[in-house]
Amino acid sequence: MIAALAAALLSVFGHLHPLQAEYYAEVIAEEAYWANIDPVTLAARIWCESGYRPRTLHAGTYGLAQCRERAVTVRTQAACGARALAFWRDYHLSGKCRQEPAHGYTLHFTWGWTVPRARRVHEGLKMHRVERLLERKMLAHQSRGADPGL
Repeated sequence: MIAALAAALLSVFGHLHPLQAEYYAEVIAEEAYWANIDPVTLAARIWCESGYRPRTLHAGTYGLAQCRERAVTVRTQAACGARALAFWRDYHLSGKCRQEPAHGYTLHFTWGWTVPRARRVHEGLKMHRVERLLERKMLAHQSRGADPGL
């Protein structure tokens, strides 16, 4: 799975060095595992937040996943993003979000507790387009028999 994710990251995000893509894939897979979230969702969210640039600073947020914590390493940055995604997923699964129309939990990562009505459209978001693209690239890589799994 890590090799397929690394290959997908490398093919979709051309500015990454192969060793960077491999390291990011490993970190994303491990942190997603510990947060019990889909690694492809975390990978797509990181791209939306920072474009895989670990030193990104924007509006008081830092690093790959653009968390408010000033995380120093790629691993702590990815862990922060994974924890945030898991928090918002659990918030939605518990039924606490009652905003209409229904929307995906990933929107809360950007908007917080209240997602603006105009932003509650789930389909067509660039994060989900990137997520589908990464999944297709991973399947293509795995179908060539290059990835026996973890």
